[in-house]
Amino acid sequence: MENIKDTEQGAEKLKDLDYNTQRDKLLLREYGRNIQNMVRHLKTIEDVEERTRAAETLINLMKQLNPSVRENSDNVHRIWDHLYIMADGEIEFNNEFAPQTEEERTRKPEHIGYSETPVKYRHYGRHVELVIAKAAEIEDEQEMIDAVADIGKLMKSFYITWNRDNVDDEVILKDIKRLSGGKIDIDIETIKEDDLFELGSKPRQRPQKQGSKTNSRSRSGRSPSSRSTNSNTSSNRRRTQGTKKNRRNKKRRK
Repeated sequence: MENIKDTEQGAEKLKDLDYNTQRDKLLLREYGRNIQNMVRHLKTIEDVEERTRAAETLINLMKQLNPSVRENSDNVHRIWDHLYIMADGEIEFNNEFAPQTEEERTRKPEHIGYSETPVKYRHYGRHVELVIAKAAEIEDEQEMIDAVADIGKLMKSFYITWNRDNVDDEVILKDIKRLSGGKIDIDIETIKEDDLFELGSKPRQRPQKQGSKTNSRSRSGRSPSSRSTNSNTSSNRRRTQGTKKNRRNKKRRK
């Protein structure tokens, strides 16, 4: 008899338990059931100002539960939209954020237009092709070589990333010529002479014009060689003066 009573009491206790299957469906799982219950509690607050203040406190709590949201107007508006969703839209606040309509909420995003032209070399990517096309429009030969040097280093790094093998500079230069449609045609010796495709190398410096050297001489009034000769003569004079003083001191001592 006692066992029967215990089982009956246990059954009564199980009836009083609250299961998730018996609860209302979670509308937004990332916030949890407690936030959803707080949102429903907002409906019971009759004063609009008091309800708005309580909603702002709840919004700050929702931000902490969703750390990816930052302090900008778009994300804050998105959290207010989440609050309206959990409230089934049957709530009003004294704020600047209006609830979304059903059409706005279910509207599909616009289709993003993708380029239909295939990529010739996938290990380089489409952006390398666009940069090469811009470099092919450069008229100055020296500027084109500088641009090709930077592009070649970038292509070489991409090639090594995908193939894990070292690549010859001539292969990179041929690929640049093909991608430019033959507009960029540079001699391989120009590339190898200064190691323009070498990873980690400094950008190539342009040679100074002859006029700049003459201008520097004219500004100073004398050439660097004349400065060195003047400094040497002054040092020699000091040495001779020192030796003469030493001779005079010896004579006086005698």
